[in-house]
Amino acid sequence: MKSIIVAFAALSALPAAAHAQIYSLSGDWSDASNPNGAWSYGPGLAHFAQPTTPNSFNSAAANGYWGGGADFFTSPFMLAVTSNGSATGAYNDNDFLAGDVLVHTNNSGAPTAITWTAPGAGSIVLNSSVWYAHSIVSRSDEIMALLNATTLGSATVTNGITRANQLALAGGTYTVAAGDVLTFDFSKTAGQQFGSLVGIAATIDFTPRATGVPEPASWALMIAGFAMAGAGVRRRATLPRVAA
Repeated sequence: MKSIIVAFAALSALPAAAHAQIYSLSGDWSDASNPNGAWSYGPGLAHFAQPTTPNSFNSAAANGYWGGGADFFTSPFMLAVTSNGSATGAYNDNDFLAGDVLVHTNNSGAPTAITWTAPGAGSIVLNSSVWYAHSIVSRSDEIMALLNATTLGSATVTNGITRANQLALAGGTYTVAAGDVLTFDFSKTAGQQFGSLVGIAATIDFTPRATGVPEPASWALMIAGFAMAGAGVRRRATLPRVAA
């Protein structure tokens, strides 16, 4: 009995299984908070209401946007669009659909970024893709995905790379420590006068690292305890009965 108690005590020391959490750039999007949980939009962007300056893109921004100025003639800016492209009268549904996250790169050439910060130690499964969301002009943008200072993937998007045939940006499984930063970096292609709209889709499946994993000695104690318990059961089963 004592060996059984020891074995179960060792077993109870095992950690509970870690549960994954899915982060979705579009699903988690906030027009109220920046940073927004693990996500951050910017840097240096403020939230503005839907612009009133005439622009065909205004109707896709009913919830406003994060940007550097009070209309879409000031870049950079980013938003989760509230209508399909075809509803604007200028864009089309291969540019964007309601709920998509779009980033307009900075006309100055300075990069802008969306970041995700690991809430703890663990692993992530990353999937991300990009497309050109600005079919009314022919320009080009550069996008990179980095984990801290390590480049995970890059893509150049130009007119013709639509939502229907978007480019893979970065994917795979990576180990992260608490506070590690995954960055999606956007900039116009060098030599252009203006930036343009990029669509991005990204999901991060985060599994925290289990804590309290037993030391090798604890595993040995547990195995030995079960072995002793099994031996005791077998011994009792083979003992001769004593007549009353």
